Amino acid sequence: MGSTHRAQERLKKIIKTTWSGLFSKIISTAISLIMVPLAVHYLGKEQYGVWVAISSLVAMLAFLDGGAGNAVINMIAYASGAQKERLEKIVSTAFFSLMAIASISCFLFLATFPLVSWEMLLGISSSTPISNLHIVVIIVGSFFFVSMFATLVGKVQRGLQEGHLDNFWNGTGAVLSLLFVYIAIRKDAGLVGFVIAFLASSLLAYLGSNVHYLYFLRNDLRPRIAKVDGVVAKELFTVGGMFFVLQIAGAIQGQADNVIIANMLGPAEVTNYSICMKLFLIVPMLFALLQTPLWPAYREALASGDALWIKRTFFKSIRWALLISIPSAFALVLFGGKIIELWVGPKVVPSISLLIGCGFWLVLMTVGNALGVFLNGMQFVKIQMIVAVITATMKLIISILLMQTIGVVGAVFGSIISYGIFTILPYFIYIKKIFEYFGLISLNKKPKF
Repeated sequence: MGSTHRAQERLKKIIKTTWSGLFSKIISTAISLIMVPLAVHYLGKEQYGVWVAISSLVAMLAFLDGGAGNAVINMIAYASGAQKERLEKIVSTAFFSLMAIASISCFLFLATFPLVSWEMLLGISSSTPISNLHIVVIIVGSFFFVSMFATLVGKVQRGLQEGHLDNFWNGTGAVLSLLFVYIAIRKDAGLVGFVIAFLASSLLAYLGSNVHYLYFLRNDLRPRIAKVDGVVAKELFTVGGMFFVLQIAGAIQGQADNVIIANMLGPAEVTNYSICMKLFLIVPMLFALLQTPLWPAYREALASGDALWIKRTFFKSIRWALLISIPSAFALVLFGGKIIELWVGPKVVPSISLLIGCGFWLVLMTVGNALGVFLNGMQFVKIQMIVAVITATMKLIISILLMQTIGVVGAVFGSIISYGIFTILPYFIYIKKIFEYFGLISLNKKPKF
């Protein structure tokens, strides 16, 4: 197959995944926006903040898969371009490895659960106790460990540039979540019932995705113990090891704020912060949707030796990141307060300083996504690992210091300062070196850091 034909096929898959993803994300985002006022009004600011903080805390455990989940995307994408006979081994090895890790991790979580003071960790005062708090934490934690291996099919589909299938089931899960949560609220099921309803929808979508893909579309990729391969496992966790560090750092950058705010300022402040962030992060999420198909496409283009396509596509992605993010941030800073007041109510209207901070964060996140997708697809993970650790460390220090003096706004400005200086700047410098090397030496030559 010639490089021109490969590029055309790659583009077709990118377009198919992008449009299906756009439709799915519009549905899921709309449902998420509808669900926020429903949840806040039903649970109240305190319980809603606790729910967000618990979800963020458990999401920070994503590193427990050893980075294998993200490594699968790269391994599948590369094998589809150069070593298709390895696909079955990669899927089976990853599935059973993740199932084993999830089982052990869940056992350790339940064993250490009684040793943690969850009320203190989540900033819940003795005067306003949250009923069934421990049950909620166990439910959310157990769901997380099941999702560690249940979501593998989606990563396989994205590695094969069949992300439209994953998008379909994500959209289905979002629709079910609104239906189930609405029923839970009508039945006055309380916080526990709300959480079960919300998570059960995703679990059903995962099950549907697995059955549909592995039993009807790609029976050849169905996980089988006999296909588990030691060499593949070693590669999986070698590549995954760097993603492992990235996931820890990413969890701190993306999820730690809600936990820190709850601990320092109380769950009610989590509600104010998370709702403002949810509004502003719609733009980076939608842009990430456009970028996600490029991850396996970059990888497959690398395996095919199509350096020119890689370079052109990367610079287009940066231009679009700036064209989309800057006007969006400006508009949301101006009108975000009114939007939130109409959307959720006057009790959670953010300050102008929080709106400005979220606007800067919107731009940085959008540009950072384009840079990260490129580096992931090219499997330049070491640089990401280094800057992620530095950024996460500085983020914690700066955010905590700022929150002590300026309150909840300090969380977002801590993220802006750390991410801008210690991630965005080094990425641009490093990527410049990559293209200098690509122009002078072969595509397989990696630049020195």
